[in-house]
Amino acid sequence: MTSKVEYTQVRKWLLVGAIAAVVAGCATTGGSGGGYGLPPIPEGKGRLMLETGGINEVNYYVLDEETGEEVHSESPRMAASSPIGYETGYRSLPQFVDLAPGSYRVVVNTDIDDSVEKEVEVLMGQEMYATIPIGRFQVIFSDAQGRSQVPFLIFDYNLRTMLGRGMTSTEVRYFIVPVGEYKVRIENSPTGVDEIRPVQVSMGQTQNILIGPSPSPAQPGEGGSEGAAQP
Repeated sequence: MTSKVEYTQVRKWLLVGAIAAVVAGCATTGGSGGGYGLPPIPEGKGRLMLETGGINEVNYYVLDEETGEEVHSESPRMAASSPIGYETGYRSLPQFVDLAPGSYRVVVNTDIDDSVEKEVEVLMGQEMYATIPIGRFQVIFSDAQGRSQVPFLIFDYNLRTMLGRGMTSTEVRYFIVPVGEYKVRIENSPTGVDEIRPVQVSMGQTQNILIGPSPSPAQPGEGGSEGAAQP
C-alpha cells in the first residue's frame, strides 16, 4: 500500500512540473507579441533598450563606435511634415535590439534638425538601457468651424533660428524634439494675428499647445456652459 501511494505522489508532482514548464515556455516565447515580456537574449549577445520617457516609437539607428558602421536602424514613424503622420497604435514594449558585446552610439532622429545621441556599452547576456532625453508636444489650431490643419514653424526660444516645421491636425499628432524650450508660430495664421506660443518640452510629459481665436464673452442671460470655449 505504501509503495503505491508513493508512486501516485511522484506521478502527481511530475504532472505539476510539466504543466509549470509549459506555462513558463509560453510566457517566454509568446511574451513579445502579447506584451507579457521580451524574448530571451540570444546566446553571445547583449540587449540594447531605449528609454524614451513613454514615447511609443522613435526613428533611430545604431553605430559601432570602433568602425563607425551602422549595425541597426528602425523608422516606424512617418515624417512630421506628412499630412497623414498621425499617432496610431500602441507599443507596450520598449524598442530594443540584440547586439554583440561592444561600444555603440545610438542616434535618435527628431522632428526638427537636431538629433539626440547616446553612447552605451553592451554587455553579454545583459539588458543595457540608453536614456534618450526627448519629449513631445502637440499643436492644436481651432477656428469657428473647429480644429483645422494649418502649417506652423518651430523656433528656438529666442526666435533666432527656425528648427523645423509641421502641420496641425484634426487627429492626434505629436512632434518629438530634444528636451528644452522652444516657440511655435502659426505660418500665415488665418486669424491675421502673429500667433506665437512658448513650448517647454520635458522628458516623460506631453504638452498640448492650443491656438485659436479668443472665446466670445457670454451675453447677459446666457448659461456659463454655453459661453465656454471648446478645445
